[in-house]
Amino acid sequence: MAFWGKHKSVPEVLIELREDDAEFRRAIVAHSFRAGQTVAEADVLSRNLFTLMKGRVQLIREGPNGRRLAIATLGPGAVFGEGALLGAVDWSVKAVALTDCVVWMVPAPQAEALAFRYPVLSWGLLQTVGQRLAQVESRMEEVAYKRLPERLASLLLELANGGRLIRGTSHQSLADMLGTYRETISAILRSFKDEGLVELGYRKIELRDVQGLRMAAGAIE
Repeated sequence: MAFWGKHKSVPEVLIELREDDAEFRRAIVAHSFRAGQTVAEADVLSRNLFTLMKGRVQLIREGPNGRRLAIATLGPGAVFGEGALLGAVDWSVKAVALTDCVVWMVPAPQAEALAFRYPVLSWGLLQTVGQRLAQVESRMEEVAYKRLPERLASLLLELANGGRLIRGTSHQSLADMLGTYRETISAILRSFKDEGLVELGYRKIELRDVQGLRMAAGAIE
């Protein structure tokens, strides 16, 4: 039996559980997705609990007018599909792969039993909900106080995560995260390129001037 220590991530603990527990191993269905693919539509989210083992996933809300909004960006260890445990389902939300990713899926009946048996699943879900709430609050603050170019510069720095290269993220994904149109994002990125802040490629953005982006984001007075 694997025990969850503070030094272990949720994916590491679940990998150990899969090795130690035959019931857990039988319940899991592993799937791989390429960037841009739909991981789960709303009906699938309502019937299964998902754990993101590798890569990043966005939860996308689609409005009646076809507008898309990324309500959360999830990283490894995130647990989503809470409708499988709580019964509360948002039928306008689906999960889309932001990068190449691997997810483990457990059907609702087994997920409920395993969540009681292994608190790591419930803890992972609680952590994910908290992170999603923090992201929503951060986005609301940016909408209230920052113009769109500032918000895009902030987002690029966040996605680069201390590096200089963003892979697998389309202009549409950036637009979804900021609640705007792809054409608007593309125009701002072209202006960033003209200013020497970024270099653009297919599903690839290289940060050429990190300090300049920080200034554009309003992080430096």
